[in-house]
Amino acid sequence: MAGWLGAVILTLSGVGWGKQVALHGVTLPMLLLTVALSGVGLALTVQAAVDGSDFPLIVGSLGALSVASFMAMKQP
Repeated sequence: MAGWLGAVILTLSGVGWGKQVALHGVTLPMLLLTVALSGVGLALTVQAAVDGSDFPLIVGSLGALSVASFMAMKQP
């Protein structure tokens, strides 16, 4: 269950990364938040992969990349 929570957190951190790129500027609080969320999400999904369930890691990683790309390409 923690792996799926990590996948959701990774996807949410992708939204943060994409918004920063789309706004053409990075603020320190948002940067710290997205780095912290990415770290927590990655730690949870990697732990789930070590425990034998690698699907949350795949879903979380691809979700974060695709959401970040979508948010960066989306017109404000």
